[in-house]
Amino acid sequence: MEDLSRFDAIVDLFLAGRLPRMNHARHLAVANVLLRFPHGRELMHLGLQVTATRAGFPEKYDRAVTDSYWEKLTGTLPSLEDFADVLGASDPRNPATKNVAAPQHRCHAP
Repeated sequence: MEDLSRFDAIVDLFLAGRLPRMNHARHLAVANVLLRFPHGRELMHLGLQVTATRAGFPEKYDRAVTDSYWEKLTGTLPSLEDFADVLGASDPRNPATKNVAAPQHRCHAP
């Protein structure tokens, strides 16, 4: 099975209904990741239903719409750069901080 662990934080936030900046493009990016998971379609339904419910609009969730888009997915994995806002600054998977040197800490004698 393919190692998709680099997307764990993204999937976890999505399934909790807490993935920020949810728009159509981000939905599709997450869906292309979940397409590679066992039971990915069910996970997509769950994440969208939780997201809509937490936002206070459970009626916005439509299983049929999700299924129609699911059939059109390419399975192309998104770049982690698309989720740089989600991956914390200290997360080594965050491409925004990949080449940033770690801060140097100095001890000062009293």
